[in-house]
Amino acid sequence: MSDKFLIDEQTLKDIQLRDRHSRTILEYFDHTITDGGMFFLRDIFYNPIVDVNEIKDRQIKIRRLEPVADEDFLFYRVIVSDLEKYVRSSHSGRTASLTLMDFVGVRTPAYYYRKRSIIEACDFMIKCQNYYKKINHDVAYADVEEIIQLIEDCLAMIFKNKKYDAEKLRINIFNIENFDKMIRYTLAPKIKKIITFFYQIDAYLSVAKVSKANGFSYPEVFPKNQTGAIEMKGVYHIFHKNPVNNDIRMSRDKKVWFLTGANMAGKSSIIKTISTALYLTHIGFPVPAESIKTDIIDGVFTSINLQDNLDLGYSHFYVEAMRLKTIVDQLPKDSNAVIILDELFKGTNHLDASNAILKVLENLADVDGPYVIVSSHITELANELKKIPAVGFFKMNIESDPDGLPIFTYKIKEGIAEEKLGMWLLKKSGAFESIDKLKA
Repeated sequence: MSDKFLIDEQTLKDIQLRDRHSRTILEYFDHTITDGGMFFLRDIFYNPIVDVNEIKDRQIKIRRLEPVADEDFLFYRVIVSDLEKYVRSSHSGRTASLTLMDFVGVRTPAYYYRKRSIIEACDFMIKCQNYYKKINHDVAYADVEEIIQLIEDCLAMIFKNKKYDAEKLRINIFNIENFDKMIRYTLAPKIKKIITFFYQIDAYLSVAKVSKANGFSYPEVFPKNQTGAIEMKGVYHIFHKNPVNNDIRMSRDKKVWFLTGANMAGKSSIIKTISTALYLTHIGFPVPAESIKTDIIDGVFTSINLQDNLDLGYSHFYVEAMRLKTIVDQLPKDSNAVIILDELFKGTNHLDASNAILKVLENLADVDGPYVIVSSHITELANELKKIPAVGFFKMNIESDPDGLPIFTYKIKEGIAEEKLGMWLLKKSGAFESIDKLKA
């Protein structure tokens, strides 16, 4: 088994995990208030994990914040950023020195900067302590307890009377140097840990808020190949405004799916839904589903939005073939990764594509390896594919209204799509009317 989750740039772009031209799933979860929180969120988002315990630990760290997700989070990006700069300034020596003017009663900007920074440092720690106590109200989490105690140690040194109120801290020209040195030198290592932990809270809270607002669930994960299945109930895609829930179950005995459906029936949507849900599972995030149960998988690879490579003179078919080779070359032996190939070999004629798909699926079914989903319009292939025991047949269901017109349900079910809607869609588009205008 690979020691890291396998995915590549093409897949990240295909399922909108990383895309410069459109909204990404990272942006959907990112409601952080600090740069440090944003960077931490980005780091965990792009580093999926393949250890069950690590995934469960990440889930706990997010889920425990859902009860306080609606509480006031009284922290501000600029203040936290300035505080970090102030505390980290210890490595470069003293801040701007006080002058004689300060001692004769005329306060300089240096004095006010120090005073404000000292007060903000105290206020930040007090607010953190209060917020973390809310997190630990019902369950005592060891890491939160440790930070609460760390904050207590810092505040006890600053407030000798144990009354923690930053605004009532008596700072004057005679003690400001002591407070400054205490925060930037004596307590700096502890305060830096407190700030780092806060960035994690900021990131996890951002995810928890999204989860709570949308009723997401936390997947149940098992070691690789323990159950031999990937099961999703009520799963849907994050970006759908009016999502349709679907139930998915892939098992090792039917590890190759042949997915059919007419244009606009939702084939591309369902494969993006599956791949996105699996990725979110492996970063320990909640997912848009009623429930998910899955073994740890080696990775996810997709072939969805491929472009001709005109610079190299590659046809679309050759680009598709090279993409398939690139994916397979990244897999370890006995891999249980998920490979999703959308409209495979659409870059060639009907017969050529049929022969190519059949050969590819015969070979992939013969390997004790990855789960494979191939979507296609070539329903005639089904008769040959039925001879391969590992192939399961699924379709995007279309129903009819009383007038015989199609109703797109966007539901996946077992079977082979028989609908031929090309002419209906062409008429619906109004293309023939436009052509008739040219005749007039």
